[in-house]
Amino acid sequence: MNQTQATGSKSITVKLLAGGLLGSMLLALTSGCGSPAGSQASETTITSSSATTVQATEAATVTDQGKSETFLSFTDDVGHEVTLSSRPQRIIVLSPQLLDLLYAVDGNAIARATSTGGAVPEEAKSIEDVGNMTSVNTEKLLSLKPDLVMGSTAFHRDLASVLEASGVPLALFNLSTYEDLREKALLFGKLAGTETKASEALAKLQGQIEELTEKVPTGSSPSFIMLNVTPSSISVQRENTVGLEVANLLHMENVAATLTPSQKSPTTAPFSMEKIVELDPDYVFLLIHGAREEGEKIIETDLASQPAWASLRAVKEQHMAILPSDLLLSNPGFRFNESVEYLAKLVYPEIFGHGNGN
Repeated sequence: MNQTQATGSKSITVKLLAGGLLGSMLLALTSGCGSPAGSQASETTITSSSATTVQATEAATVTDQGKSETFLSFTDDVGHEVTLSSRPQRIIVLSPQLLDLLYAVDGNAIARATSTGGAVPEEAKSIEDVGNMTSVNTEKLLSLKPDLVMGSTAFHRDLASVLEASGVPLALFNLSTYEDLREKALLFGKLAGTETKASEALAKLQGQIEELTEKVPTGSSPSFIMLNVTPSSISVQRENTVGLEVANLLHMENVAATLTPSQKSPTTAPFSMEKIVELDPDYVFLLIHGAREEGEKIIETDLASQPAWASLRAVKEQHMAILPSDLLLSNPGFRFNESVEYLAKLVYPEIFGHGNGN
């Protein structure tokens, strides 16, 4: 299941009321998770209009017994403030991307929701199943007595009332962009007690990305268009997806950025073969939502069979590619550098080499 069509990334405001965050986390945030010590910062950096704000204070709210009343308070991506009295020990995760990221920073969960196409960390395969991501079994979820449930803004808003009535904290997140990855990795590190690991992993990842983007030829700006292929429709991606972010890092120009947005989904534009022929981009990228085999059939019947499609320069020059969903549709987490490298090999094979098949 794809989550990239969710609403744009918002900042997570983390307030630590009992003890301060490690200085390394603050450094990672203020420096944009910069390159390792001793290296020069790349001119190609990953920025966002929103950034995680971390505030630490030595003063904690204390009970008469001298114990901290609050472990952590933060605002999730739907603007809901989540307050935890202690470090959560019984976390249930309803999104495969969030689950993968939690385990990547050495966190763990007691239960998860399933999703077709969503990879499950090896350590999480044996934990309880609370149903499909789009149809969670709330009765079973509540029977497990979680002290925190983490879900997607796209699929789990309707759980808020039932969980609130049961006194179970619910945090809803987007995980669409690199900035989302940075924010959530640091927050999940705090939840798991592994802030240092999360911060170090992000710094390493930033260095790997910069090492790749520094090789991109200056002055290059190949144009492209990115199409979403679903079982029922084809649309043009305008903004807010990993694939577009990676293409931007590689100095590519999205010719669909100025197209009129769709009414139901402002991040996309309606598909028009006539418009694509008019734009005639250097590259055409396809993102299949759902089963690849079904998507390929749609591409064959709805696109490749049309004479106008064959007339595109990108098709003639074999610059049309179906991109891997786990790298350029869903957020790849700490594999983000692999996403950059994959697209770089397609666009700049003379620099990055070949090897990516469709």
